[in-house]
Amino acid sequence: MAFSRSPGAQTRNYVRQEAWDRASLARRLSAWLIDLALLMAMVLLVATLLGLAQPRHGSWTDLDGTVVTASGTYLPTLWLELLLAIASAVYAIPLWRLARGTLGQRLLGLRVFGLEVPSALSWRQAAIRWLVLYGWTFPGMASTSTIPAVTWPCTVLFLAWFAELIVSTRRGGKGIGIHDMFARSQVRKQQWYKVVAPRPAADSGAQPAQSPAPAPPPETPTAASRGPRRSTRRRPAKD
Repeated sequence: MAFSRSPGAQTRNYVRQEAWDRASLARRLSAWLIDLALLMAMVLLVATLLGLAQPRHGSWTDLDGTVVTASGTYLPTLWLELLLAIASAVYAIPLWRLARGTLGQRLLGLRVFGLEVPSALSWRQAAIRWLVLYGWTFPGMASTSTIPAVTWPCTVLFLAWFAELIVSTRRGGKGIGIHDMFARSQVRKQQWYKVVAPRPAADSGAQPAQSPAPAPPPETPTAASRGPRRSTRRRPAKD
């Protein structure tokens, strides 16, 4: 399904018309990776400003017996997952509702619309989409940092969920993932088509060409037009 907007700039031979087609899985994954990189940068910046990063020191022995010492800072896993959950909700939900797409999606020409009507998502739809796509994974990620026994089950569950997202998005060629089914949303890619420019209307000022009037049929001569009729009867000559 594709829906179009009003025609754009008109050139001499065609009109550029904007339409929205199904977005490919590769483009959607690329937008997701861009958003993930932006979220990680935001989380690290906030953690640094709040002083949540902790120093870490380490040392090891080189092959020649030299002891090497290194130091740095790191963000505890629990704080990282908590900040990432908050940042993803604050980042994705308002942009889906107000701008029809995150920064990564808009950069790659993607927009998020409602499934039935091509309009922006409601706040409820945007929240459901974030919860199904991201939100439910953060409690499991947080539990792995406090309960080591659930690390492997949560990892397998996360990988299975990621595989289901890919399969459901590619299924049937409709591009509707399981998160889109719950939120009643769809992701579309911006396209531009060349449409033949319409001809000018008849009332645009140009006089329509008129066909020449047919020539009148030749007139048949009548008796009045031929004048007095001469007799062809022979008369006898006088002596």
